[in-house]
Amino acid sequence: MRIIAGQRRGHKFDGPRDHSTRPTSDLVREALFNIIGEVVEDWVVIDLFAGTGAIGLEALSRGAARAIFVEKNRENVALIRRNIATLHYEDRASVVMADAYRWGKSYAPADDQPVAIYVDPPYADYEDHPGKVNKLITGLAAAMPDGSILAAESRRKLDAEVLPDLELWDIRRYGGTQVAIRTIGEVPEDDAPSDEGVDDQQDAADDAS
Repeated sequence: MRIIAGQRRGHKFDGPRDHSTRPTSDLVREALFNIIGEVVEDWVVIDLFAGTGAIGLEALSRGAARAIFVEKNRENVALIRRNIATLHYEDRASVVMADAYRWGKSYAPADDQPVAIYVDPPYADYEDHPGKVNKLITGLAAAMPDGSILAAESRRKLDAEVLPDLELWDIRRYGGTQVAIRTIGEVPEDDAPSDEGVDDQQDAADDAS
């Protein structure tokens, strides 16, 4: 695995040893940070269900003030710490060994400065426990300061079953992956994101394949 852009552009870091951990693909990471990259400069970025830490590490390379990685698997926690050390971000990174759902219940921002949170639970959770995912996202959205960015990744269609206030989300598709992005404190628009926009993203992803 590699950092796509920023201070550590091109630097490699370790991926998972098996298929039990699914890192966010280069395509999705690049697309995500093309949208939010400049915004999160000097922000705190929280990588929930962090896995390899790819999202938080990319954020640090692109200028985030700090990254917090929340991961419950002991081997993944060790992997994230190795990757932080490999990229020399020990002074700007924290690793929390915890269940992200439980962590989310008690989340409280340190101040009123905007933060960015990336939610990437196991894809099976969207199918088997959509209400649990919805509850996590709803709680985070309610707690985050205005102006913050909340994003979620899934392979299933992201809809009102898992996304509260669906009309507030910018939903994009990259190959078999969907990413939903929301700015906290936005006023609802008259129309929800259209399928046309999603199809355009699919075409772009197909062209890149």
